[in-house]
Amino acid sequence: MHAPIPLLRHLFPAAVAWLALAASASVTRGADADAFFAGDHISRIEIRLAEGAADRLRDDPRSYVPCTLTIDADAVLEDVAIKLKGSAGSFQGLDDKPGFTVNIDRFRPGARFHGLDKFHLNNAAQDPSFLAEWLGAHLFLEAGVPAARVTHARVLLDDRDLGLYVFKEAIDRDFLQRHFDDSSGNLYDGGTGVDVDELVERDEGKNGVPGADLKALVAACRVADPAQRQAAISDRLDIDAFVTFMAVELMAGHWDGSTIGHNNYRIYVDPANGGRIRFLPHGMDQIFGDPGAPILDRPPTIVAAAVMGVPEWRGAYRDRLRELLPLFAAEGAILPRLDSVAERIRPAVAETGGEALEAWEGAWGELRDRIVSREAHLREQAEAPEPEPIQFDGARRAGLAGWSPRTDAGEATLEETAGDDGRSVLRIAVVGETPSIASWRVAVPLPAGRYRFEGLAFGEGIEGTEDDTGSGAGLRISGGKRIQAVDRAGEWTPLGYEFALEAAATVELVAELRATSGQVSFNAESLVLVRLSEP
Repeated sequence: MHAPIPLLRHLFPAAVAWLALAASASVTRGADADAFFAGDHISRIEIRLAEGAADRLRDDPRSYVPCTLTIDADAVLEDVAIKLKGSAGSFQGLDDKPGFTVNIDRFRPGARFHGLDKFHLNNAAQDPSFLAEWLGAHLFLEAGVPAARVTHARVLLDDRDLGLYVFKEAIDRDFLQRHFDDSSGNLYDGGTGVDVDELVERDEGKNGVPGADLKALVAACRVADPAQRQAAISDRLDIDAFVTFMAVELMAGHWDGSTIGHNNYRIYVDPANGGRIRFLPHGMDQIFGDPGAPILDRPPTIVAAAVMGVPEWRGAYRDRLRELLPLFAAEGAILPRLDSVAERIRPAVAETGGEALEAWEGAWGELRDRIVSREAHLREQAEAPEPEPIQFDGARRAGLAGWSPRTDAGEATLEETAGDDGRSVLRIAVVGETPSIASWRVAVPLPAGRYRFEGLAFGEGIEGTEDDTGSGAGLRISGGKRIQAVDRAGEWTPLGYEFALEAAATVELVAELRATSGQVSFNAESLVLVRLSEP
């Protein structure tokens, strides 16, 4: 004879919670998750780390440790796996406001939370509005591009109230099952600043040699003959889906995504579509940052540049821009939905204090203003003529203009001013005590060939940070790595960075500072591009 449920709940409350969740997941997994993300409720998630787990996360933040979750003071989920997450701009240690990846079934196979086996709790370190990730997911899904669903949660860690978080489902096998007819394909994580030619490790799937399907796409993008290149890419890439993916990324100003920054993306190799590749969006916490961000420049990344280089697909892309304009209508489409979500999270922000509420309201208002401004820029650009290629003089040199400032980490001031000799200077100065990454950038459409980006820089008191991309102040292209640098030189120093293009592409030139202190001035008139050779 079975014990009645009330008795079980009294004796084994955690077990009953798990049984209830597992039973619900096995029957209504999809509906449960849909209702959770569509609902107005802000869940309260209490995380209690197992004994010794906090020290393990401090020593190794990316390794899973066990914890117990209490959801809305009701369901208690034990033996849940958790680790810290975040990249250079968003990662915070355990004793600050860390981001989390939560894996419900890692230690208990088959377990689910509202139909999810894995989800992320993002700390919104780069999005004080807490709304950008939700908005990005909404835009992609409305455009027909698979994207992770987003909601919000209040998070406590070992009785420490961490405040509001962005709750986001993971892109994993469950996600693939919802969006694709066949979920057995290879799934790749785009990582941080890595283009498709460097991806090997798979998150899901065991089809073929790891990375071989991506290398085949890269090889297709580099076929010399235009007609053969177009045919080869068509065999490896879902062109219609990729054109839409590019259009939404660029229209949303997702500078930190795949199309421009070879960053924050996933790739799925779809067996049901002849093994053609689909790009999936990720990490959209900084969209709509620049209302005037270009949508017609040829991107610097391998696949996007190759697709934009085919006249037929370039035309399809421009058609898609016009078709998607209603989706980006501020007053008619975006703001009513966004304001509804904002009002839902307002009480949760207010509970963290008046100062936090004031800061959030300011960030929300700024985001609304950028969305309104973005619509006007999009309508203007969508009807603009094709960009003119850069012009080289008889010495094979081309001047550069139209520099835009950008700060990727820490705090920095960027200003265009006049130097002592009256010439234009692009200046970057570190502000505060945290390491800063800041730059001046310009995107330039170029034909295939070898090039040298060069100019003069003056460093003052620079304490450079060390990473794979470079140290101190220097020149490079987006996605490139440099050795040259200016530290405490105290004099104008010539810099140069050489690169080669196997096919026409838009390249983003970068004059940057990576440092904990100091400043650099770039002589704007000396910054030129030299064409060293043709293919």
